[in-house]
This record gives sequence, C-alpha cells and structure tokens, in this order.
Amino acid sequence: MNTNPENTGVSKYARSFGLSLALASVVNGLLVVAKEKSPAIQSAMQKLTGHHWVTHGVIILGLYAGCGLIFAKSNGGQGVKLTANGLIAAVAAGVGIGGLIILGFYLIGD
Repeated sequence: MNTNPENTGVSKYARSFGLSLALASVVNGLLVVAKEKSPAIQSAMQKLTGHHWVTHGVIILGLYAGCGLIFAKSNGGQGVKLTANGLIAAVAAGVGIGGLIILGFYLIGD
C-alpha cells in the first residue's frame, strides 16, 4: 500500500478549484482594502448591485468559478499540475495571506 501523500491521486477539479480558492482569497483581501480606502471604488460597487458587499461577493465567486474552470482545462484538459502537498500548501498560503491582508489593514492601516 502506498501511503506517500505526494503520490495520492487528487482530481484535476480538486487541484484546479483549490488553486482558485487560494487566488480568490488573496484577491478578496486586496478588494477589501481597495474598497475601504477608496470611496469611489466602494460607490461604484454599490451602484452595480445595490450594496458593495453583494458586488464584492459576486466578484470573488465569479473569480473562483472562472479560474477554477480555466485551471481545470489547462495542460490539455488535465488540469494544473500539483501534488497533494503542493495543493495543501497553496490553499493554506492563499487563505493565510488573504486573512493577513485583511487583519493587517484593520489593525494597522485603518
């Protein structure tokens, strides 16, 4: 039995949408800072859907879904090439960085 986590099969959709989650998490943090620092951005986002948080959610969910599908079709339809450990590291890093951006902004930059 092979118990090496590097050789554990991870589907192309798990890899692709995991990487998309990491990217969307970082963009989410940056978008929070951008709209909180720029009244023009927040106002434009509010005009699009009636509330800036709704627009924010639509942008992040759209980015997540769109990038996940694009990543799944990469490499001739085989998806992104990541090991299980690489995927875990990417998700942890993306979510951590996104969280730190928001935390840092509200603790220091606001």
